[in-house]
Amino acid sequence: MIHEYTVDATVDPATGLFTALEAAGRVLPWSECPGAVASARRLVGTPAADARRLVSAEFAGVTTCTHLNDTLRALADVPALAAARGRKR
Repeated sequence: MIHEYTVDATVDPATGLFTALEAAGRVLPWSECPGAVASARRLVGTPAADARRLVSAEFAGVTTCTHLNDTLRALADVPALAAARGRKR
């Protein structure tokens, strides 16, 4: 089954914290899936670099979706990607 979410996140470059995070369901096969989008906001105020650990430890059950969690965990790479991009300028 196809699950498609989009995620818009803002990270404060000085602190590395998520200042905003919104998920939206696009293509979702089950009626429960759209309810998972609200779980993404739970990362606001946390370090982006910790997203993988936090999502793995705290995002479970019917309040979220494993497919959305995959996307949220990938956000842990944003600080390293931003740093690498900054070095290339």
